[in-house]
Amino acid sequence: MRKKRFNTRSKAKEELDVDITSLLDILVILLVFLLKSYNASDLKLEVAKNIELPNSKSQQLGNMAVIVQVSAEKDLWINNKKIGRLPASISEEKIDLLYSALEEEGKKQDEFIKGLEETAQNNTDKGALATRKANRKRVNIVMDQSLPYEVLRKVMHTSALAGFPEFKFIVQGNF
Repeated sequence: MRKKRFNTRSKAKEELDVDITSLLDILVILLVFLLKSYNASDLKLEVAKNIELPNSKSQQLGNMAVIVQVSAEKDLWINNKKIGRLPASISEEKIDLLYSALEEEGKKQDEFIKGLEETAQNNTDKGALATRKANRKRVNIVMDQSLPYEVLRKVMHTSALAGFPEFKFIVQGNF
């Protein structure tokens, strides 16, 4: 009786056809979902309170750089740290508060780049160093859409004077 049982098991070893169509469907759906949700930008931004971003149809992504934010109440932030408030009327071309804060930020970035240059050993480190150097002169500007152009112009002018002549405007995407 035992022999019969073992013999039936050995005869049951036949090739089974497995239908993997549904598995492939699931994998394709997961792949499409992951590609749609992938963000190629290294920019991580926390918008300060009371800032309503203007709308745009641009699909270009920003890169990590110094972030200057100005709220509707003219509060001023650099890299998510409030540094003060713009004067009610800005008569000069240069905003002194912003200029000094950006100069300090530029010095910090220069020191960080020097440290990377001294310790860069492999290609990954050299790539990070090249990215830092490319973004050294760039500033991301986040402004409330209700502010007049004059404020934007003075923020841009002050940033350029402080050593950040390249600008990227952060807006709300509608695409």
